[in-house]
Amino acid sequence: MKLCFVLIGILLNSIGLSQDSINQKNKKQNFIISGGFGYGNVVPTNQFVMGDNLQNNSIDHYKSFSLKALWQNPGYTHWQRVHRGPYYGVGISRGDFGNSYEIGYPVSYYGILGQPVARLQKVDFFTEFQFGLTNNWKSFDILKNPKNIAIGGTFTVHLDIALKTFFDLSPKFDFGAGMSFIHFSNGGLKRPNRGFNIFSPQAEFRYRFVPRPDYKKMEKAENLKRSHDLLFMRTGSVHQLMEFEPDSNFFAVYGWSMIYLNQISNAVRLGIGRDMNYWWGMTVNPDGTIGERTIKNLSVGYILQPEMIIGNLTLVGGVGIYAAHSQFGSFKQMYQRLGVRFDIYKTLSLGVNVRAINFNHAEFMEFNIGYRVRWFK
Repeated sequence: MKLCFVLIGILLNSIGLSQDSINQKNKKQNFIISGGFGYGNVVPTNQFVMGDNLQNNSIDHYKSFSLKALWQNPGYTHWQRVHRGPYYGVGISRGDFGNSYEIGYPVSYYGILGQPVARLQKVDFFTEFQFGLTNNWKSFDILKNPKNIAIGGTFTVHLDIALKTFFDLSPKFDFGAGMSFIHFSNGGLKRPNRGFNIFSPQAEFRYRFVPRPDYKKMEKAENLKRSHDLLFMRTGSVHQLMEFEPDSNFFAVYGWSMIYLNQISNAVRLGIGRDMNYWWGMTVNPDGTIGERTIKNLSVGYILQPEMIIGNLTLVGGVGIYAAHSQFGSFKQMYQRLGVRFDIYKTLSLGVNVRAINFNHAEFMEFNIGYRVRWFK
């Protein structure tokens, strides 16, 4: 629970620290309160969802109630002008899968970033990204909850990617509707961890404490000097192995990454890099205990990594391929990276990513510290 608030605090502080030198003393802060409801379909990606549970019923639907605190200022700072008047803030939501005995009523806490796609006279189109943590699960227990292979630990990552339409009902009221893809898993920290994937229509009402500004008249962002970055990243984590569910052994994963990043616009970097990881669980013994550690524990991958810049905060994505892996072989298995990185001081950064394969199976949480070398074009 404490970790949840730390991560959300980092997100909010990073947005605050990304303010430029514009004097905002006389600027009205456009604060918004939003309440929403969603009712969606659970994707049948594992046996527990399909009906192999204590209730002997498939888990088909997910409903949620949310409350958000948002800000949407009309370009007071450079990053707001770069992203053309985004909204940002924090949210809390409560979910219901219709099986409280085995799943509980999960509660999510997350940071929010909404970016405009198009603005018409009375209608705005936005993408919305949510990233945070979820607790209040009833997780797997070999005696009390033996069928729940979806959630193995007390908390999971909350990820929500949505496309939304907002209608201007009045200068202070908006109505929004859209579609979300929601994902819950713990990144492989604790097994079993098959997770939940959900497609959910959403509806929300928003109240603005200040009448809506005209975002279309926002001052255009000035072009920043483009940079080249060389990022050295040290990573570390622990995870459990799917092959030995529900074994309680944890295995360390640590690594070194080197990524070259080219800033191609005010808001986007594109990078290529190399990831090296040393997996203690790669040579596990047949009984699930730690085996001999040799060169076979080492994996090497190459990754294409696009990034979105939001002041001192960076949203990280990536698609890579394992060039050397004792289980997957050479150039046969793709992997993915998704997370956030925050510049804590000049050349230093802290971050957390989810590493996955096949876009649906989390391998481990990638906690990292980075050192950046930068030069300008």
